[in-house]
Amino acid sequence: MKETRGIAASVRRLLELSGQEILIIATYLIVTGLFRASQNAAQTTMPLIGHDLLGIGVSQIGLVATIWGGASVVTNIFIASIRGSSRYIFVGGLIAFPFGILALVFSHTYLQLIASILLLAISGGIVMPALASSSATLGSVSSKRGAVAFTVALSLSLAIGPLIEAGALRASHDSLRIALAFFVPLAAVGSVLGILKLGRTKDQPSSGSSAGQRAYVLFRQRDFRDAVFSLALYQFPFVAIINFGAILARTRFGASAAFSQEALTSFFLVSFISRAVLLFHPTKNRDKTWLRGAAILTILGVVIVGLAGSSLWFVVAMGLLGIPHGLTYPLALNLLNESATPDQLAKGNSILSATTGLISLTGPFVIGLLSASFGISTMFLLMALPTIGFSMPLFFHHHKTASGAPVL
Repeated sequence: MKETRGIAASVRRLLELSGQEILIIATYLIVTGLFRASQNAAQTTMPLIGHDLLGIGVSQIGLVATIWGGASVVTNIFIASIRGSSRYIFVGGLIAFPFGILALVFSHTYLQLIASILLLAISGGIVMPALASSSATLGSVSSKRGAVAFTVALSLSLAIGPLIEAGALRASHDSLRIALAFFVPLAAVGSVLGILKLGRTKDQPSSGSSAGQRAYVLFRQRDFRDAVFSLALYQFPFVAIINFGAILARTRFGASAAFSQEALTSFFLVSFISRAVLLFHPTKNRDKTWLRGAAILTILGVVIVGLAGSSLWFVVAMGLLGIPHGLTYPLALNLLNESATPDQLAKGNSILSATTGLISLTGPFVIGLLSASFGISTMFLLMALPTIGFSMPLFFHHHKTASGAPVL
């Protein structure tokens, strides 16, 4: 009954928004959705382009993905270190992004592949933290509601994006380049909308030389440390899924590229449902319990992938792994919002992005070596180890939130 009243109150608050606020929110969600769907298409298609079209081995694909992660981390660190707003850098990232996808489509050599992912990595490293920070300043929408809405938009776009690519693959008879090219105009539309609406946000006043110090102080907050651990416990399995899941499905089950995208659709669809549950069912002071559950499901999911004897079990594992993917990021953003002051949000989001980026930097190359040495199946089983390691603080230290505030 209380939950029903909470939903009704949420609807009333949404109805009270002005037309201008609704336009800003809608534009923000569309830009976020188009950007992330296109970015994910590039991330999941790049390994297949390298493996199937360029004849690159799994260790080299891991190295390319590592370069992608490294460039993203360097970009995140740069954004976190500069003073004041990065409005013009944000616009530059939006402009560069569609060209990065186009460069990947026309990559015919190993060096061209690396050049295209560098452009994608830098533009993504600029745009994603800026979009995450913008979720806290959407008119009269609360920062927590904005954070959940942001992650819901991400999951919905990630669920729809692979489905669109799967349809394009079937229509083009499994042409990877044609399917990926379909996302170039989508990325361009998102960039134009972002420049016209979100790119006009006023610069925030510079916070001076103490900005870096205040960002460092965030690590003294248990909520912020939990946010970092929450992202880290899932990131290695996620890197394995994005970079090697499609190759596993093709080499073990003889699955088509379209099937791989459909399996990813189930993964992101379940992720979307999980975040929708958070939207209507606040975790309140149970954040740690939900994160423990996410860690357990992650371990179970990678074990099923490693032992899967059929494509059906592979799809089941993708759906199971979608649950922790849906939970960890919005809970991490909520913990950041509880531990950071408004002028720390941009730097806090850059730190969270750098955390996942650092794992994306080291993870693909190491995972590629593990795959080459032990096989992709065993590699997925080994992904349980980093999840166990990063989840240990969540299981063994007593966690209390400052106010017991819900996610919404």
